[in-house]
Amino acid sequence: MEIRADIHLTRSAGFILDMNITVQPNGITALFGPSGSGKSTLLRLLAGLERGTVQDRIRITSDDTVWQDETTFVPPEKRGIGFVFQQQQLFPHLNVQENLLFALNRQHTQNDLDADQVYEWLNLMPLLDKNVNQLSGGEAQRVAIARVLLNGARCILLDEPLGSIDTASRSRILPYLDRLHRNLQIPMVYVSHSYEEISYLADYLFVLEDGKIKSKGSLLELSSTLELNSTEGDSAAAVIQCRVSRHDPTYRLSELDFEGAKIFVNAENYQVDDSVRLRIPARDVSIATSQPVNSSILNILEVEVVSFEESPGPSILVRLRRNNQFILARITRKSLNILNIQPGQKVYAQIKSVALLMESTSE
Repeated sequence: MEIRADIHLTRSAGFILDMNITVQPNGITALFGPSGSGKSTLLRLLAGLERGTVQDRIRITSDDTVWQDETTFVPPEKRGIGFVFQQQQLFPHLNVQENLLFALNRQHTQNDLDADQVYEWLNLMPLLDKNVNQLSGGEAQRVAIARVLLNGARCILLDEPLGSIDTASRSRILPYLDRLHRNLQIPMVYVSHSYEEISYLADYLFVLEDGKIKSKGSLLELSSTLELNSTEGDSAAAVIQCRVSRHDPTYRLSELDFEGAKIFVNAENYQVDDSVRLRIPARDVSIATSQPVNSSILNILEVEVVSFEESPGPSILVRLRRNNQFILARITRKSLNILNIQPGQKVYAQIKSVALLMESTSE
């Protein structure tokens, strides 16, 4: 299912949503931006929960089927869409298994999903006999997602699903969402203003601002841009894709291949040749103009300077390229001037810490 939407919608308060968007048939498409940028409004339009007025221009299609235009409106239950809200929509008088069976017995559209497989992906077997009020926030949200799938969803829309969950629960549920989208061949649209969530999950990214698309592209491409990270401060980071080359049992480290270079992390839970995603904070990357020797830092990469911020602040972001992927370094403006760093220059990035994403799925 590929979803296309061409929307020009005006709200009474003067807000205008004006954008053209394509949701890819596989993977997670993320809508990212501050509150009020139009993320949730767009999501509700895709779901059919809002339809605008006769003055608005709205055309939404799914493959060759028109969901909405000036003469057609397909209601939400006919679109094959599952909607996951920030607040878990579970029946409190039913236990977990009864909630899931309720969805399974009332499928809007048929699918080939096996219930036990869904339970395994989301680790629900230990929860089936629990009452809803016994669940943690993360557990309840996993049940809500499973219920949407069992209801026959051919596309999942998630509107800040982790917004009401504490930080610890959020970090535990993210790996389940990643596992789910890797096993399902259906599109998922994920709304969030949390850059951390987006960097964990997204394959494709639309950055929204004031009702318009500010930038779009693959996460690996956009995550390292100066534009996206300029307001993130110490949270600025790039996401890269690597392949597990081998494990070193002596030092309990795993060697990853990153564009022909080696990166060492703890990735023992993965198999050789697995693809893994890393998040590298810009604040943990320094730059040397000659190759460091006798250093305690294991991850040192030869890279090319692409660009850096043109700002008067004491620290700046530098965008660095290793073949087809990018990382960021946050250094002082004084260091930039002393080292005389210029675009196109070959330098060495020293990475103090690397965060392996999606390593744990225990809760």
